[in-house]
Amino acid sequence: MAAPLILVGCSSMDGNSEADGGAEAKLGYKPEVRAVQETKQEVNAISSSLLDWMGVKGKVTESGAAVSVCEAIDPDLTKYYTIHHPWSVYKLSDGTFETAMQNLRERLPKHGWDITKDGETKSQARNPELVAVNRRTHHWVQIEWARERSGNLDELISVDVDSRCYRAPKGADL
Repeated sequence: MAAPLILVGCSSMDGNSEADGGAEAKLGYKPEVRAVQETKQEVNAISSSLLDWMGVKGKVTESGAAVSVCEAIDPDLTKYYTIHHPWSVYKLSDGTFETAMQNLRERLPKHGWDITKDGETKSQARNPELVAVNRRTHHWVQIEWARERSGNLDELISVDVDSRCYRAPKGADL
């Protein structure tokens, strides 16, 4: 599943106030200076919570959160970054995919998430999809129950967790 493109611009300019103001103007917020490892851990923790909130047991892909480019403003990944964590749960041994999606509908708002979309994908399969934003942390998540997949592939729930743009601490190697 392809994650939707969200332009969360970042700046490749130097750290002077004019450059930061340019990034802030394009982003609509001032990027917080945060260590990469800290932001990765935060996104991994969000993913873990989402899996818990689903209330199902199954196989989970083993990828972890990773640095991603702030494409709109810093395509060379020099100073600004986002964190992206795509993962999925499949081959359920306990619970159902339908239960997992319903549990997320109920639990996301209880944990500070605003559901901004609860409908179907625009794909031919018209799979159920949830999109939510955490107004406090500014993370967003896209969750799709891929119940209809071409090539006789097993159904799964795919999850993409993304952060807003951060500025790496001075001297950090992205």
